[in-house]
Amino acid sequence: MKNPNIVIVGAGTGGVIVANQIQKKLKKLNPNITIIDPYFRHTYQPGFLFTMFGKDETKNIVKDSRKLLNKKVHSIQDKVTNVNHKENYVVTENNGSISYDYLVLATGSKISTDAVDWWDDSIHHFYDPISAEKLNKELENFQEGNIVVSIADLPYKCPPAPIEAAMLMDSYFKERGIRDKVNITYTSPINRAFSIETTNTRVEPYLKEKNIEVLTFFNTDDVDTEEKVIYSLEGDDIDYDLLIMIPPHRGQQFLIESGISHGHGWIPTDKYTLKVDGFDNIYALGDATDIPTSKAGSTAHHQAPVIAENILAQIEGGDLKNYDGHVQCFFLTDFGSSMFINFNYSHPPKPSPSRKVWYWFKIMFKPIYFRLVTRGII
Repeated sequence: MKNPNIVIVGAGTGGVIVANQIQKKLKKLNPNITIIDPYFRHTYQPGFLFTMFGKDETKNIVKDSRKLLNKKVHSIQDKVTNVNHKENYVVTENNGSISYDYLVLATGSKISTDAVDWWDDSIHHFYDPISAEKLNKELENFQEGNIVVSIADLPYKCPPAPIEAAMLMDSYFKERGIRDKVNITYTSPINRAFSIETTNTRVEPYLKEKNIEVLTFFNTDDVDTEEKVIYSLEGDDIDYDLLIMIPPHRGQQFLIESGISHGHGWIPTDKYTLKVDGFDNIYALGDATDIPTSKAGSTAHHQAPVIAENILAQIEGGDLKNYDGHVQCFFLTDFGSSMFINFNYSHPPKPSPSRKVWYWFKIMFKPIYFRLVTRGII
């Protein structure tokens, strides 16, 4: 098949990398690659943790996605409202129907504070630029009291982020000389602080060392924002002065309406081939899938070349490649030190001790991400 029509929905980490990878690996077929996104506002999401503490600015972590794409990739700024998977086209608000031979769904996860009836503007989070900046102002004005980092629902993007936020708060208030006036509590919905046991054994000593209280088996049921109390399904309650809540995450509604996903909108995806279940010419990657691994940028980074190679294999009659579950991440313990985690389906993570070298790798990764990772060079 010469000049295959490949449509990608979403221009976040997964969408941009997979577009560039497809152009790179299918170059000899001269593919027609179209990427559709309503905003083309590409955010380096690990930067939110730095923004919330005033260590970075939004202008440094948000780029125009189109500037990261290969020049041969066609971009359409529009919103996809439906996928007609029987006749192989997507429907957009302003550009009508766009046909595809292969469709890649990189639709990510959306912050859905409206999924719970108790959320209001007094509850803070750091999962988008505006919210991270708002939280930064709140932290700057905070002088004493109880701060609680809690989780509204599972799953959510970047599993280490809530614990990182709690540990970085310890550093932040020490820098300000008021750590003894601030109580930090982290709640976990399961029986330990972090979901992966091999990582948890490394994490919990750091939390204890930093005098961060951990409440396990705490599944948020309700929040009284007037009285400032969080209630759990298990019958516990916590008073707070500042609540940082990891918001509910959901998939995209149009995928549910199109009959591709279900429930909360996560796309049922083969964890190896990355094909959407029941469809031979639709792939998915990144946060949008129901694959049992981390919803993280590095997940999409390692999935993107597999999708590109599998589309090529389908066209040329070759064997499909498998994604091995590879994920990597830096796990910050304070401003100046980080663990490093590297794992796949076969090998659970064995995080390194927290070291300065990993922190500086974390800092250096942002320019590497924009210059090399998103462009499909590494």
